Amino acid sequence: MISGYVITLSATNRSALEFAISRFVRLYPAFWAGVFITCSISILLGSKHYSAGQIFANLTMLHDYLGFEDIDGVYWTLQVELKFYGCIFILLLAGLFRYFSAWLSVWLFLTVLYLLTEQPFFMGFFINPNQSCFFIAGVAFYLIHQEGLGKFNTFILLSSLALSTIQGFKQASDFMINPDLTSKMVAVLIIWFCYLLFYLLVTERIKLPNKKIYVLLGGLTYPLYLIHNVAGKTIINHLKNITPEWVAIFIVTLLMFSISYLVYIGVEQQVATPMKRALFSLLKTKKEPHS
Repeated sequence: MISGYVITLSATNRSALEFAISRFVRLYPAFWAGVFITCSISILLGSKHYSAGQIFANLTMLHDYLGFEDIDGVYWTLQVELKFYGCIFILLLAGLFRYFSAWLSVWLFLTVLYLLTEQPFFMGFFINPNQSCFFIAGVAFYLIHQEGLGKFNTFILLSSLALSTIQGFKQASDFMINPDLTSKMVAVLIIWFCYLLFYLLVTERIKLPNKKIYVLLGGLTYPLYLIHNVAGKTIINHLKNITPEWVAIFIVTLLMFSISYLVYIGVEQQVATPMKRALFSLLKTKKEPHS
């Protein structure tokens, strides 16, 4: 949902190439750092070993298509993101991005059709139908923020909410071991809460003060996502042999936030941001007519 909103915002008033540059710089430098940290910790503590081919394939985020497994299981979401970015890129390239009512309607229709019939069978190759309802919700929230509710925006939002409810209930089994009805309903309630919170934010019924701490916390989310799972659990498993597990978890939580901060400051601000400026400058230079 956040991605649907942010990517729509990022693509607005940009060319396809500008959008591609902004997304590449946003995702890859921190991701490369995350892969390096995860592999280093796993190898040093002896829990996992990776081939050079698997590491280099993962660095592309297209390793599934190259026949390699994720270095970290949570990275599966990044390929889902890339497919979404690719679709937005094509819309920008074709000059169709601004026609929200057309492509959102088609996307919603194909999502419903696929979830009911698993057709068109090729849909998953270019956009993930199981997560489409959440992306669609994010785009709807962007439109609501820009235009207000309106009939179309309300229809898209409520449709995505209905699909998200069904998907959240069904997909609970993918993230929990033998969930009972109560657990599945809790998953659905969390989704509804996210929708409500998003609605209150985009309609400015909730206003966050402009504080640097919110920017910092937001900046930490991506590096933390990249390193918390395999790297974090590997260190916990190593430490709990010499300390109580709750102590190990506390120490590793602080460590993961600290490393995330270093990646945010050292990679995203010191490497990715200058890289973005340089690439945009190069693009601007190429666009200028030669004298």
